[in-house]
Formats: sequence, structure tokens, C-alpha cells
Amino acid sequence: MIKKILRIFFFFLISSTCFAQSVNDYRSVASGNWTTVGIWEVYNGIAWVAATTYPGQIAGTNDVFIEGGFSVTISSNIINNFNSLTVGDGTGGTDTLVVANTSSFNTSLLTIANGGFASWINNVTLSFPANASVVVETGGSLDTRRPCSAAKRIQIGTVIYSTCNGGAGADYSFEDLNNGGGTLNVSPSSNSPVCLGQTIALFANPSGTGSTGATYSWSGTGPGGYSFSATVENPTESGITTSGTYTYTVTITDGDGNGNTNTDSVDVLVSNPPNTPVSGGNQIVCTGTSGTVTATVDAGETVDWYDAETGGNLLLTGNTSYTTNTAGTYYAETRGSTSGCTSIGRTAVVLATKSCSVITNRRITYRVSSSNLKTANPTGTPTTDMIVSFFDDGQFGPGNSYQLQVQNNTATAFNYEIWIQNVPYSSIPGLALGDHTLRTVNNGNGTYNYLFTSTSPLAGFQSRFITGSGGAPSPPGTGITCGCVSFYKL
Repeated sequence: MIKKILRIFFFFLISSTCFAQSVNDYRSVASGNWTTVGIWEVYNGIAWVAATTYPGQIAGTNDVFIEGGFSVTISSNIINNFNSLTVGDGTGGTDTLVVANTSSFNTSLLTIANGGFASWINNVTLSFPANASVVVETGGSLDTRRPCSAAKRIQIGTVIYSTCNGGAGADYSFEDLNNGGGTLNVSPSSNSPVCLGQTIALFANPSGTGSTGATYSWSGTGPGGYSFSATVENPTESGITTSGTYTYTVTITDGDGNGNTNTDSVDVLVSNPPNTPVSGGNQIVCTGTSGTVTATVDAGETVDWYDAETGGNLLLTGNTSYTTNTAGTYYAETRGSTSGCTSIGRTAVVLATKSCSVITNRRITYRVSSSNLKTANPTGTPTTDMIVSFFDDGQFGPGNSYQLQVQNNTATAFNYEIWIQNVPYSSIPGLALGDHTLRTVNNGNGTYNYLFTSTSPLAGFQSRFITGSGGAPSPPGTGITCGCVSFYKL
């Protein structure tokens, strides 16, 4: 799995300075011997700083880069593991790894990148662990200059994989590796993450000398004793019935008949579909006005809105509410923000319209539902768990828009009613209810009561606005000091 990630990273690498670094990455800043601490810098998570150890001297080295036109000589065994070594940054002068004595690296990946060069100045062997890969990218090269003897060697595990001239029983010469892109390598990937019911697609991504005509052996393990096998390069799997992490391992065997192999694995995350959304309730608005339908989902999920129970047209993506002035039934579908999995079903929410009476006084013409003229008293339990954060109902003058902001003063979400009594205005111009419905009562004495009811719970310590788009009602009320606002918990 680690090698897979590194191969993807280095495939797109143009210069090591073009991409974000990781803690304990090393890079060359001068020429010299590998074990000379002063030729290295290390990335501490914020900046490159002078190294205090050489790469692999202690455990924890990440990726190592020979770059900047510098030459680094290896003449000893580097015992501690590190993720990878890349020679070449694609800019400026040649970046060189010089093999001066029999040596070894404890890493699974050496990449000779664009501008990189690996040179053997003596008849010696450079060794890597079993299943390691030496990748030669376009613009990079292993040294094939004379004298090109069979004593200049690359050894992987216990096998002399390549010699400069191909002698000493090696399967390939350095020229073969230069032409073929390096040693045999497989770097599996997939279409992970996937959802239950979807097909898993696996890709071997072979490369290197011997990969043409190669054969493949896949195996897979997962929850509940799951097993998988395949012998094609890019198999698929559609039999997953349990969510979880599945590991697929592929072994490539070269097509040259030499018996060389390379093995690597990839993890695939299979996720359950999320639950269908919970409706915020059907809504009724006056004909000709907009209404908002809402739905709630769990953390890490969002809602997409459609005009049909299945299929249909996507109306809005990534929002738990949908506003429209067209009556109809709208369908909310849950989507996992990370997994991308969608709910098996959709939740229907209805927006209906009805005719409303037009009432006119000498100041304001407005529409109000005929049902709103009936008594509308709170049905919840009085609570002090909500407070008024801001209330401009005209006390700042008629040029100010109506604003009522309330806040949940606890850490627990709940639905609520806002009861505003005896205010001296019969309507609110350009009213935007937000997540509320409204019933109004004419007290018959020139004052009115307003009952705002939430359509979805208000999260802990969060606030909501009810606003008017025009000037605040006139004559003015008495704002936040009026004492006319009370709250009820549903």
C-alpha cells in the first residue's frame, strides 16, 4: 500500500519543491558522502532546516531526494528503513547517485527521475530488500558508460537482478532497465471508496522491464471471511455484501520467462448507504409567494433535491433546504460528503399553496392567510433556554429593515415557538421566515400577536434570523426592551 502511494506521487513529480513535503523528508543541499550530515536538510513540518542525522541513520526517515544539481556518494549499508529515494528534480544540472562501494538501501523504491543519474564508479553491488522496485523515468538514466562490467550490479533480495552489461547470470542489463522503465513493478489502484452494490474496479498498473506479456495473480481479503481471486490485469468485483475495508494483493510475473515477480496491495473502502433524510414537514404558503422545504441528515452528510421519487431532474445539490415558488412534491436524497454514497430511497416533502385574503389599511397593503385570523396560541412549554440576540422592529427608524435574531442558549438542539405579543403593526414588509412558519392574530385593539414556529431543530448555541426586506414596520415597536417576546420549547 505504501509503495502504491509513492508510485502515484512520483509519477506526477516534476520537482520535489513543487509539492507539499512531509515531516522527516530529506533533500540534498551539497555534494558529498551519504553519511555526511552537513549535505542534508530535513523538513520539520513547517520548513526545511539543517539535518542533525543523515537519512536512515535513525528510524523515522520518510522520503529522500537527491536534487539541486548535487552528487551524493553511497559506500555503506543504510540499515534503517525509509520510504523512498528519488534522484533528479527535472531542473538545472544533473542530480547523481554515485555507488562507490558495495552498499545497500532499506527502501522499497528508488526512482531515477528526470535529470537523475546513477553511476557505479567501481565494480560493486547496490542492494535493496526483496520486492523493491527501481524505476527509471523519462530523462533519468542508469550509467552504461564503459567500462560496463558484470561486476556493477543491482541486487533485489537475494537475486542479482541487473548488471551493467547483463552478465553474471543477471536477467537484464542497465540498458534494458533504461529502455524498459526500470525493474518489474506493479502499483495497484482502485475506484475506492465505493458503496454497497457498486462494482469495485481494480487496476494493476504494471511497469518496468518484463511487464509486456506479464501474468497476474490477484487475491483479496475482507470482513466475514471474504476472499477473492483473479488472473487478469484489471479485474472487477461486484459481490460485496458487507461494508468495511477490503485488501487486494496482486503479484506480477514477468513475460520474459525469467520468473521475476513483484507484489503490492491496495485497500478498498466499501461504505453503507446513508439513511434517508428526515422531512422538515410539508409547507403551505400563499399563492404567488416562495416557500422552503427542508430535511435533516446526520453529520458528514448533505442533501440533494430532485423532482421525482427515482431518477428525475436534480434541482439543488448539497443543501438541506430548497426554496421555490412552485407548488409540488420535492424529494430529498442523502449523500455522504466523503464517501459519495447516496440513500437507497428519497424523502418526499410537499409545498402547497392556497388563496390568501388581501387586507388594506392606510399604511400597508399585505397578504395574510385567512387561517391566521384565528386564535394562534403557543402549544409548547415555556422556556428560558432561548434568548433574543437582536430585535429591530422599528425603534431605529423606518429606514431600518426588520430583524429578529434568537439564539439557543444551551448545548442541546430543539424545536421552538417564538411568541410576540401586542405589537402595533399588522404585517412585516418583505418577510423572510427562514426556518419558521408564521401565524398572526388580530387582537382587535390595534395590536397583533405573532407566533413563529421552527421547521427544524436549532443546534446548540446557534442563532437564527427572521427578517423583513423593506423598512421596519411603522409605527415602531419598542425593540429588545419591549418584554413582549417569549419562547416555548416543542
